[in-house]
Amino acid sequence: MASRPPPCPCPCPCRRLFLVCLLCFLLLTEAGGGHGAGGGAAEQQAPAPAPTPSRLFPPEERVLRRIAAKLGVLHWDFAAAAAGGPCQDPAAGVDCHCTSSDSDYTVCHVIHIDLRRHNFSGELPPDFADLPYLLHLDLSRSLFHGGVPSQWAQMKLQALLLMGNRLSGPFPIVLTSITTLTHLDIEGNGFYGPIPPEIGHLTHLERLVISANEFTGPLPPALSLLTNLTDLRISSNNLSGRLPHFWENLARLQTLQIEGSLLEGPIPPSLSKLTNLHDLRISDLRGSGSPFPDLSGMSSLNKLVLRNCSISGSIPPYIGTWTTLKHLDLSFNKLSGQIPASFANMGRVDYIYLTANSLTGDIPGWLLRRNKIADISFNNFTMGSSDPNQCLPGSVNLVESYSSDMNSSSSVQSCLKRNFPCVASNGQYRSSLHINCGGKEATINGVKYEADTTPKGASLLYVSPGSNWAFSSTGNFMDDNITDDSYIATSTLKLDMPDSELYTKARLSPLSLTYYGLCMFSGSYTVKLHFAEIVFTNDSTFCSLGKRRFNVFIQGRMVLEDFDIEQSSSAIGKPVITTFQTYVTNHTLEIQLYWAGRGTTGIPYRGSYGPLISAISVTPNFILEPPETGSSNKISRASISIGIPIIAILTALAVCIYCIKKRRKSSKNKDLLALDLQTGSFTLRQIKVATRNFDLANKIGEGGFGSVYKGLLSDGTVIAVKQLSTRSKQGNREFVNEIGMISALQHPNLVKLYGCCTEGNQLLLVYEYLENNCLARALFVDQYRLRLDWATRHRICLGIAKGLAYLHEESTIRIVHRDIKASNILLDKNLNAKISDFGLAKLNEDDHTHISTKVAGTIGYMAPEYAMRGYLTDKADVYSFGVVALEIVSGKSNTNYRPNEDFVHLLDWACVLHERGALLELVDPDLGSNYSTEEALIMLNVALLCTTAAPTLRPKMSKVVSLLEGHTPLQPLLSDLSLAQNCLSTGGLCRNLWQKLSERQRLTAQAFCNYSNESSTIDINNDLRPLVSQM
Repeated sequence: MASRPPPCPCPCPCRRLFLVCLLCFLLLTEAGGGHGAGGGAAEQQAPAPAPTPSRLFPPEERVLRRIAAKLGVLHWDFAAAAAGGPCQDPAAGVDCHCTSSDSDYTVCHVIHIDLRRHNFSGELPPDFADLPYLLHLDLSRSLFHGGVPSQWAQMKLQALLLMGNRLSGPFPIVLTSITTLTHLDIEGNGFYGPIPPEIGHLTHLERLVISANEFTGPLPPALSLLTNLTDLRISSNNLSGRLPHFWENLARLQTLQIEGSLLEGPIPPSLSKLTNLHDLRISDLRGSGSPFPDLSGMSSLNKLVLRNCSISGSIPPYIGTWTTLKHLDLSFNKLSGQIPASFANMGRVDYIYLTANSLTGDIPGWLLRRNKIADISFNNFTMGSSDPNQCLPGSVNLVESYSSDMNSSSSVQSCLKRNFPCVASNGQYRSSLHINCGGKEATINGVKYEADTTPKGASLLYVSPGSNWAFSSTGNFMDDNITDDSYIATSTLKLDMPDSELYTKARLSPLSLTYYGLCMFSGSYTVKLHFAEIVFTNDSTFCSLGKRRFNVFIQGRMVLEDFDIEQSSSAIGKPVITTFQTYVTNHTLEIQLYWAGRGTTGIPYRGSYGPLISAISVTPNFILEPPETGSSNKISRASISIGIPIIAILTALAVCIYCIKKRRKSSKNKDLLALDLQTGSFTLRQIKVATRNFDLANKIGEGGFGSVYKGLLSDGTVIAVKQLSTRSKQGNREFVNEIGMISALQHPNLVKLYGCCTEGNQLLLVYEYLENNCLARALFVDQYRLRLDWATRHRICLGIAKGLAYLHEESTIRIVHRDIKASNILLDKNLNAKISDFGLAKLNEDDHTHISTKVAGTIGYMAPEYAMRGYLTDKADVYSFGVVALEIVSGKSNTNYRPNEDFVHLLDWACVLHERGALLELVDPDLGSNYSTEEALIMLNVALLCTTAAPTLRPKMSKVVSLLEGHTPLQPLLSDLSLAQNCLSTGGLCRNLWQKLSERQRLTAQAFCNYSNESSTIDINNDLRPLVSQM
């Protein structure tokens, strides 16, 4: 549209104003008004042509109207459709390309739609596929759920951004048909399963971001076909296998991020070919480790993160020569040797993290003089003549930086020494600790929580004013574009809860946060960690979609892995208190929170990740005796000299009376006193209050020991109380054994024991409460059946395997469970598997290879050698695991499912299908096609391998874990084993046995052959074994 000409200025004097204006008027009139009458006037200039109006192509306008109606888009103005509609409004997020046509207007086609951060919900509209010219679609940071519409396969997109939604399902294979894509971002969703090989079809991709999903399996070789990639991010997934070797094919990469994806090292040599990298981040690799990779050609790096990759050897000096480096993180490795001298030239580097290595030598003077962040804590430096003898204020963290050889030096401040030793005398020791992390001092129920308000934390050691606690904080929030990070979160929610003062603020850490309880009495303690997610929101916005995951260690032992506050508390802003038992031996308690690269990092904004903690409470499990004063000492000595004879007589009488009464009591108390329990003690009154006096409304099950009740402790902790029944077949001795053994067993896939109660005749165990009850109910009971997707089933199966591997091979007390079954697999709120009722049998670490004992197992799950001969080894659990794995894949009960009269149980049918090469027929029909055939075949074959008749041919559970994770190939094991013959031998034995028994004997043998419709515990010693011996 032509612009209006500027008005002419008229600087004439006032007296000439009228004449001049009249003259201007006449001239303008002549110029625009026509030709002269006599033909002597100059030829007049033709007027400029009117602009051609633009108009949104009508079919595309109709598509936009449909999309707006489905999503509730209110800011698209269709009233001016004849003038381009939403294309004309910069705030609409719709860009168009307009071209001339033969008609009276210019046609506009939609090429770019940006609807990010609009919090739209529902499923992705298929209608976007009806915009044939659309090149760029940004729907990131909203609330879309479901999958990607199949209609999108026909689109010609160049950029698709779906980051930060609720999308789920297997990798959207439809996206691999949009071969025009150059930019694909599906970060921060719920996609799961393997990354398909069809990803290799997207050969034009320059940027691929799939971080913060639940993808499994190895990285497909097809990724090597994406040779145009400049940006690849695959952090925070559940991948398996080793880092691949195809990196030389991706030589254009400038950004590569592989943090917390559960991949295994070592870092391959081919990575050295990526000489164009500006940003390289690899963290938390599994495996035994490797030497420092060759990065000498990556002199353009701006950020280098190789954290917790088990890298050994020395730090290469060439890193110190890189002129563009701004961020260096080599923490939590096994690096040794000295800090290279070339690092003195790294004054331009803003962040240097060499935390938790084995670096030696003197601490360089240039580093101590830095005014930028450097953290060299937790190393093995020796103290030179110029090295500090105290922790420094400022930006350099030195906590526990010296080797243990310096612990005996009195001239070195304790914070520099290993394990932060106490320097106080016995009279200054403490037995409790209460910290309001990130908040001001608060008094809760008469207990004072100390303030913790220090705002910094990139490289910081803070010691409390009373020197009774301290914390060390490491790391900066990357990608947030903020130079002054905040390490204290403030809730924007209205917290309507008891003790809200503890949860309005919290301390944050982007990497590692370690709290120390200093100068504690040696002994057993209860540690309560208070959490509430206050950064994410609890509204209907994308800010509610964040996933915060981190690990927690107490005294160096991991007690929480992939801990998610929101999932554990079931709501944002709701507190959750985790309780642990620990032991302090060197007067120092250490609680570490560590970010292992897991969870989202860009919701609600970049740099939102890492540990968060609201409060810490530590109380003793022992009673302190009051100290004696000088005067009381004199009185005590006099009292002792007079009273010893009297006390001796009274004591002798009391012992006699006690011994008489003791003979009349159960041996229960003696057994309990002999135990070194690592649990808390509960009073009967506490448990009665928690369970409302064992109200039947709180009864949630019946276990081998009796009834199980749900309870709520006064601090808000939900518990499960197992009450020993007087009719229990297992009795007090087994109960006592279980307490003693399981109090020492801690694993993410074992049900946690909080404590016990032994008052009067009551024998009670207090466990963590598992919200989703047991696997049997989730799979087999119609009214409680859960829709378990494939990723969840695979995770449950792997969790059971890891729990058993711990019991068999990793725990200090080797345990054979004896009764692995679906009802003994409990499911927490996030459907993670936890084994219950373990501790009923023990394998000692001696030359015994088996235990012959009274057989007590459950129909449908017992190994044949155990059921028939009472021969018990850990391979009996392996067999039971195989049966449970079949149930997980098929969704059918081994004891209740019979496809026809020829088969006595699910395992029998599985063996036949294996022989026919049709194992996938076992997969639960409820899954449809939404499962990984590769993973399903692995799980089914592993199940059959575990259920072979010969125990020696069954794998150890650690091998099973490796097989399920894809670290060990399955085929060699199957090829060396006549699998079908072995697994069918049990069924054949049943059929032969069946034909030889009388009707009465068949009722007994029915148990072993799993022909019964109920799960129950049988005694083979008195029933089936005599029958078998007659065969």
